[in-house]
Amino acid sequence: MGMLALKRLMSTQSERRRRQIRARGCDADRCSSSEAKRKKEVGSDDVSPGAKRLRSSGLHLPEDIWCHIHSLMPLRDAARTACVSRAFSESWKCHPNLTFNKSILGSNSNGHVTDFIRTIDHVLKKHSGTNIKTLTLELDDFKNSWRRRMDSLLQIAMRPGIEEITLGFGFFAKAAYMFPCWLLSDRIRNSIRCLKLHRCVFRPTVKLGPFRSLAMLRFFKVRITGYKLGCLLTNSLALEWLELNSCDELDSLKIPCQLQRLSYLRVYFCLRLYVIEIKAPKLRAFNLHAEKVIKLSFGVSVELKQLYVSSPDLVSCAHLEFLSNVPDLESLKLKSCCQVTNSVMLPIKLLHLKEINLSLTGQGVSEDYDYFSLACLLDCCPSLRKIFLNVSHTCVGHQTIMEDPSHPRQMPGQQHGNLKSVTIIGFCYAKSLVELTCYIIENAATSLESLTLDIHGTRLVSVSGAILEPMYDGKLVEAPRTLLAIRTYIQRRIPSTVKLNVLEPCGTCSSSVGH
Repeated sequence: MGMLALKRLMSTQSERRRRQIRARGCDADRCSSSEAKRKKEVGSDDVSPGAKRLRSSGLHLPEDIWCHIHSLMPLRDAARTACVSRAFSESWKCHPNLTFNKSILGSNSNGHVTDFIRTIDHVLKKHSGTNIKTLTLELDDFKNSWRRRMDSLLQIAMRPGIEEITLGFGFFAKAAYMFPCWLLSDRIRNSIRCLKLHRCVFRPTVKLGPFRSLAMLRFFKVRITGYKLGCLLTNSLALEWLELNSCDELDSLKIPCQLQRLSYLRVYFCLRLYVIEIKAPKLRAFNLHAEKVIKLSFGVSVELKQLYVSSPDLVSCAHLEFLSNVPDLESLKLKSCCQVTNSVMLPIKLLHLKEINLSLTGQGVSEDYDYFSLACLLDCCPSLRKIFLNVSHTCVGHQTIMEDPSHPRQMPGQQHGNLKSVTIIGFCYAKSLVELTCYIIENAATSLESLTLDIHGTRLVSVSGAILEPMYDGKLVEAPRTLLAIRTYIQRRIPSTVKLNVLEPCGTCSSSVGH
């Protein structure tokens, strides 16, 4: 797009100049001679005629306009354009967005990283170093012997005014690069807005910063401790977005109340993370996927709206105490794959909760788990509009509705006048699950629009919608009894205004097990 726009602009300017020459009554022979000379120099009418006219005083645009045109081009197109003339070469030196990876530099998979670094070094030395706004540097490998060279590259590129830095190394890097934090202190601390690091070592000090504009931090497999991260956060008061993924040296995460702008927090697969304390008052969304977190707490003034927690030790607790200070939640997702023995209870009523997603899957679910106890959890959420429940495991060990066909249990509960959609993945004929389903239908009869009971359970679906993973034997054997339970105990309770969707085993599943 950048090259095409440039050619059009130059062609338009050239055409305008030709009209001016004709209007002044230029000699026809002189015009013909000039045209012949132009064709001879260019070699073809199709090859950027405006480029030659620039060098022969055809176009006279201010330097800042050429710089702006170059800034709109991809890096590769801007570099190619710089080969046309000296004027273009000067404007190339001010290109604001520098991206260095295999895709941009055209390196093949067999190329050496040392050659890659040498090319980057050559480009940066040709660049003026001014007006750089973004720097993206992605290498497949790294060795300790390259450390000084990497420091030199970053020192050239990280100039005052830079706003975004992305630095990453491949999976097979032989060493971890120690990011030079001293480059962040005096040079760019007032301009940097986004810092993304991938497979680096980051050791900030208390004296680092303050960063007045830093709004986004994204760390993937970055070696940083809880104390060092705390030093960085306390000096990043403008932070709005924080992502920590697979940072295995992180043992604790403490978000101070001084982070008044932080609205999004995502913490995934940090294997040594045990304690999380969040006091940022404007936090709106928090996603946590951790195996060993045993303590999660929120400050009294946190305005959290969306919460996703996937952690065995947290979700398995009988009372989710960490929800006590987030009464304004609108979306809640809880997932546990093991140690589910007791009913999941809420410590307070979530009056604003509109969507709940509860996943109780895996072999750790107790054989006598009472799904009907979840009715108490739902009663704490009177504004619910959508319920999603995943119970993808067999009925083995559970009392089935066939074994005890007595009247399903009932209890007075909260009327859910806003509930529109209910989905249960892995539905089976366990008596407590049938009772829970009947309870939901009766208490949301006036508002419920859709009820989906997926017998298949967790399935792998292609883009076209085809099921790529058939049901396992246990689920397939249970399917006929589950369908009978739906017809006998559930279907007759459903009002005519509710659409019932029962997802039965497909032909592939049925043919995978002999009868």
